[in-house]
Amino acid sequence: MIRALLLVTASFTFADPVSAQSLPPLTDLQITAVSSATQSERIVPGQQQTVRRHSGPVSVVVTERGIGRARLLRIDGEVAAAEASQRPLCGAAVTAGACHPGDPATGIEITYHLGLLPSGTQIGVQDTSAALPARTLGAEIVLR
Repeated sequence: MIRALLLVTASFTFADPVSAQSLPPLTDLQITAVSSATQSERIVPGQQQTVRRHSGPVSVVVTERGIGRARLLRIDGEVAAAEASQRPLCGAAVTAGACHPGDPATGIEITYHLGLLPSGTQIGVQDTSAALPARTLGAEIVLR
């Protein structure tokens, strides 16, 4: 009886790494929006600085296509911790709100709640793919 229990436990332990390989690889990471108490704006790919001046607590929205495993947030080059919320993105278009029970996530939207930040602050995000190949991607924006 004890041997049978150990074999069952071993099979569950072995199955976890296999499921990690079925995660979609991280292929894109972008800062897609910046908002504050006074402003909100979408960020386009390649944009290096916000168009609007932000005051009050700042939030940054990051969209990842694929699934990462080693997320980092940097403020002025220093690794930082911040409150964050996330929601799964689903479907071929990697869309928020497209997820239904049982659907696999094809990406993640993360909103970092950063607090008060002065003009000129550089915000950077980075993540490494949970699946092979283990690519590391990043994005940066400077607050105007």
